Amino acid sequence: MAVTQYSVQTIKEFTYRGGIQQFSNRYYFDGSEPSNWDALFDALKDEEKLFLASDVAFVKARGYAPGSDVSVANKTYSVGGTQTYTSRTAAPGDCALCLKQATTKLSTKSHTVYVFTYVHKAQIASGATDGDTPVSAQKTALATYGAHWRDGIVVGGRTYKRTTPDGHAVTSATVLDFITHRDFPR
Repeated sequence: MAVTQYSVQTIKEFTYRGGIQQFSNRYYFDGSEPSNWDALFDALKDEEKLFLASDVAFVKARGYAPGSDVSVANKTYSVGGTQTYTSRTAAPGDCALCLKQATTKLSTKSHTVYVFTYVHKAQIASGATDGDTPVSAQKTALATYGAHWRDGIVVGGRTYKRTTPDGHAVTSATVLDFITHRDFPR
């Protein structure tokens, strides 16, 4: 698959097993190179902090040209999330909420292709007996973020919509009902 879209990577970090652990998400979007990468980074930071736990920091954003893993734009931050643990429990650090977004792309077997976003430091709902049920406020905030990528995030008069790396548009935004697991690179 040829990568035809520009992309942005957002990097977050938190304390995990006695050290600092980073995780990131990369989003491909439609259209040409942003005329103001910093404005796009700031908009994504403002969106993402709404679903990040208060002990997770948004620390970096990077912009990429199609087909390249060398960033063409970078910005550093130190901004915490706004989700708090009022009578809630944090799931282990390698547990995550998962945003699943269908696209217009079909596999060779005619199945819908999805893109995923994982958010670590998920919060377990108060009174949940299974430890797998996320706090509804965090789940709703992540679903809203997914809907904004689907419908378009407006920055400086331009609308950015999420795509696959080869340009197929996102058509939905669903957060899984249960907290899932995602390994960190070693």
